[in-house]
Amino acid sequence: MANKVKIFALGGLDEVGKNMYVLEINDDIFVFDAGSKLPEKMMPGIDLIIPKYDYLIENKDRVKAIFISHGHDEVMAALPYIVKDLKTPIYCSNVTIRMLNDTTERLGIKAKFNFKVVGSGDEVKIAGHNVLFYGTTHSVSESLGIAVDTGDGYVVYSGNFIIDYGALPQYKSDINLISRLGDRKVLCLLAESLGADKEGFTSPHHKITSVVEPLFATDNGRLIFSMHAQNLFMIREVLDLAVKYKRKILIYNKKIEALYKNPLNDYAMHSVPQNLFLPVDELNRPGNDNVVIIVTDIGERLLHTLSRIAGGGDKNIYVKPNDTFIIANHPLPGLEILQTKTVDDIYRTGASVLNIPKKQVSSMHGHAEDLKMLISLLRPKYYMPIMGEYNKLLANAQIAVSMHAGYNHTNVFVYDNGMIASFEDGVYKGYAGQVEVGDVMIDGLGIGDVGSSVLQDRQKLSDDGVVILGITVDKKSKKIVAGPDVQMRGVIFLKDADDFVTNLIQLFETTVNEVLERGPITDEEKVYIRDKIYYFVRRSTGKEPLVLPVIVEI
Repeated sequence: MANKVKIFALGGLDEVGKNMYVLEINDDIFVFDAGSKLPEKMMPGIDLIIPKYDYLIENKDRVKAIFISHGHDEVMAALPYIVKDLKTPIYCSNVTIRMLNDTTERLGIKAKFNFKVVGSGDEVKIAGHNVLFYGTTHSVSESLGIAVDTGDGYVVYSGNFIIDYGALPQYKSDINLISRLGDRKVLCLLAESLGADKEGFTSPHHKITSVVEPLFATDNGRLIFSMHAQNLFMIREVLDLAVKYKRKILIYNKKIEALYKNPLNDYAMHSVPQNLFLPVDELNRPGNDNVVIIVTDIGERLLHTLSRIAGGGDKNIYVKPNDTFIIANHPLPGLEILQTKTVDDIYRTGASVLNIPKKQVSSMHGHAEDLKMLISLLRPKYYMPIMGEYNKLLANAQIAVSMHAGYNHTNVFVYDNGMIASFEDGVYKGYAGQVEVGDVMIDGLGIGDVGSSVLQDRQKLSDDGVVILGITVDKKSKKIVAGPDVQMRGVIFLKDADDFVTNLIQLFETTVNEVLERGPITDEEKVYIRDKIYYFVRRSTGKEPLVLPVIVEI
């Protein structure tokens, strides 16, 4: 019987975030990552977007393992929603488990995980398949790459990585192990693309130490850093500098502070002298100017905290003229506008500001030479770019082709979400159909119960407001017994709209009487009433508000 292998993405291709990749080996299914992404501006009320995972539910008895490469939302934040449907074992590192539990708590979800702890160098058998984990260098410690033996060679999932030979042990890529894995025969390499359009190596441009150290050495005022809570590498850099220059430290996030104040934590494997930590209630005491304040949180919450501080509305941090803000959090997709406004608010404080640009400090994703190194070490038979918009996927594919190592259009694949790459007995058989994919929108505690029509209504509310009309009719006599009444929000300034409101009420009353003469007020008749009101409002104001006629029958 032929050995059949399929590879496809449920999310993560031609987009940033929402990463979820599926490997099928005959009847066994393995899942690499389960991430989320932030909503677009045109999605009011949506908190999070995760991949549509119906395929996994339909085949849940075949799903043998879920691998989580590291502790960032774009690769793990869908998991708390998925585990209610899939009781599959989840393989990841200790740090990833802690960060995943933090994310689950932040999302307000009660979830039970079947964790299996693994680390760099571990090999396990899952459903008869050998699985190898190797360490990678990324902005969170204990990140992993994963390799699954298909019987015709390994399928290797890179996760997020850079090549940094001087990385600390908990951040180190295991180059020796990766090289030995290449000797075992790699069928296909799935490699990230987020930095593929940048030349050279990412290292050492991923470090902020050289950029900010002069401030530690010369500045006598407070240093206020803003940074993402899941960027443990950057937080570690700032803590190291604070220790070096004997500055007091305040991590302005109780949960993150508790992690770093524990000298035995495995988040950073970092022991900061306890006497350097400053209680928040001592921050504003005279003489406490030699302080490093790390303002950190997740996504939008970080920006709201910074805006509150900049606007003078924070009860603990009052901006002083000799403070220096260091903005080290690059804008996340979907939050660019809010980030720009927040940075502008910070400039208005009058404090000094260092806004570190992306060109100066790179995010920890593999650039062209990092990707070439990984390809050279693993020597895969086939190559599939993953993670990123189409232009990044294409740039990644072109890197492989440019190496003159036998890569071309026959063994390098740029696919889209849901497209199945098929292999048989170690040979690529081409495109093998489509799996249903899509977005599941998270709205508060609601999961997937917000569709396009709801988003359209919300957008109308946001753009053009709402018109609510109320009236009460007697079922027997078919007469209006109370009302009509009209309430508007965001449509027109009522003080200047007497004629408009009078005509609107008259039209509503006339239309209801017209319907009552025809018979009972059915759902179809309610739509007729709503449409007449809507077209009148649009004709009179040029706006297209949400129209809600409320008809009470007694």
